Amino acid sequence: MEETLYTIGEVAKLANVSIQTLRYYDQIGLFKPAYVDPETNYRYYKDLQLYHLDLIKSLKYIGTSLEDIKKVQKLKREDLLQFMNEQEQIIEAQLARLREIQQNVVHAKRRIKKQLNYPVFGEVVIRHEEEMRIIQAAAKNLTPLDLLNASYSELKRIVEAEEGVINNSYGAIISYQPYSHIDEITYTKIFTPILTDKRISTISTEIEVSKIPAARYACIYYIFSPEVYFLNLKKLMEYVTDHDLQATGDIYELFTSSNYSPNEHEYIVEMKIRIDD
Repeated sequence: MEETLYTIGEVAKLANVSIQTLRYYDQIGLFKPAYVDPETNYRYYKDLQLYHLDLIKSLKYIGTSLEDIKKVQKLKREDLLQFMNEQEQIIEAQLARLREIQQNVVHAKRRIKKQLNYPVFGEVVIRHEEEMRIIQAAAKNLTPLDLLNASYSELKRIVEAEEGVINNSYGAIISYQPYSHIDEITYTKIFTPILTDKRISTISTEIEVSKIPAARYACIYYIFSPEVYFLNLKKLMEYVTDHDLQATGDIYELFTSSNYSPNEHEYIVEMKIRIDD
């Protein structure tokens, strides 16, 4: 019984692969025709070759490089099973990474939505805040006038290495105590939020993972400038005193760019202090 031969156009239709792809596969030695007419240079393929083309398509679908596919074609069935196990592990790692990215995006969206619903700037409000994981370091002679300086570079490096770059908020912590002038204020710690639940591994002895606890907070929001910083801090502390609230812990500041224009540098500051129930 004479075996059926298919032209390159017929194989392209049967396998849903472009003619250009089949020609390229022939060129690199990945999928060569069973017969080439010496006079016309037409390519012809056998039935059994369609199975091999299915394997190529399957491996390409799961992300295997063409070079690795050429190696797989030489494997025995037992070795092919081992290769598939390895591919499964790679895919599992990719899925885990995608889940982390998704979590990162979800937190970033939540933060942006929160910014869109900020109360009136310069007015103190009481609101319940969710827990926020942070990575923090001791501040070294930093004041409110050092907003977003290079001291955050190490924190940014760690977060970007572990989580990616969807993180543009930074913060600082000051002690809750009476201040009479901005010159008296020195940050105790600086921090940046961690947007996923992933364990941060690349931490030095000077940097630690911590959290801002879920609780009720007295909060105030404003556009940063050295002139209004102390006015808003004073307004927040006076509100706590005037309303007989019991403040607990330090004052947290979180600042985020209010826009993404390279020609504008404006930051929204969220300043808050935990209030006991």
